Amino acid sequence: MIGKQTKGTSFGGCVRYVLKEEKSKLLEAVGVNGTPEQMAEQFELQALLNDKVKNIVGHTSLNFSPEDGERLKHDDALMLQIAHDYMKLMGIQDTQYIVARHIDREHPHCHIVFNRVDNEGKTISDKNDFRRNEKACKMLTAKYRLHFANGKDHINEERLRPYDLAKHEIYKALKEELPKAQNWNDLKDALANRDIDMKFKVSRTTREIQGVKFEYNGFSFSGSKISREFSYLNINNRLERNACEFSCEYLKQGFTHRDEEVQQSISHSNDGSSISLGLINGGSSYDATAAEEAEFNRLMKKKKAKRKRGFRL
Repeated sequence: MIGKQTKGTSFGGCVRYVLKEEKSKLLEAVGVNGTPEQMAEQFELQALLNDKVKNIVGHTSLNFSPEDGERLKHDDALMLQIAHDYMKLMGIQDTQYIVARHIDREHPHCHIVFNRVDNEGKTISDKNDFRRNEKACKMLTAKYRLHFANGKDHINEERLRPYDLAKHEIYKALKEELPKAQNWNDLKDALANRDIDMKFKVSRTTREIQGVKFEYNGFSFSGSKISREFSYLNINNRLERNACEFSCEYLKQGFTHRDEEVQQSISHSNDGSSISLGLINGGSSYDATAAEEAEFNRLMKKKKAKRKRGFRL
């Protein structure tokens, strides 16, 4: 389950979209009733209780994986219960709201529209709401044993607007090219082959690199806007790890190759006869390591000279 949040200043368009007859089914309305236009007016009237709130419209779409389609297809009660739990986790309480499910997509989903000015005129906080939204969705996905979707890896690209499509193309390119790159130049060249330009954001005062951004089809995004895993720091850490793994693998292959050469040299020398070095052939009468240890022990066991008592003139 994934929750997508938006905010706005007017209820009219949002309510009409959510309650569009040919694709929606109203599951619940609290604090409002009547036609979409009448509901919007009732939302607007309550918002007058607090003129300090600019974005009075709260809107979240809860999107479920197609794998949950059969389970949720005819179970409106389950979808409504999930919506109730979500609102509770997000602190959306004691206010007007509507919950409607849509049937115009392959995946099941529903929309929650709520008033950010509650029944007492207090503000429903949106502090850290994106993080809280992500946490709530994960908790409810586990609670109701829903399918954990891969998010950006399963997107219907045909329905994306140019801005979102450009962002998604950069995401796919980074997913494919970053694991193969060992440094920033490798990554830059790989992305350039896909018509994606990469630039660093540099501090004007210290000239230190502060971030990275990517451009495609006239649209520009910072790495962290594409995905948190593609922030400058996360990409840099991944490149360093890739380089280290490559070096370790190269050294491992090098040692293996030299070991094979030594074994081949031994097996083909002296027309296949055995070698007389003790370190290779255990049957030799001379063991260099044992001889060195014996000499070391002999030197260590020498008696120290006794000090003579008395005085010398």
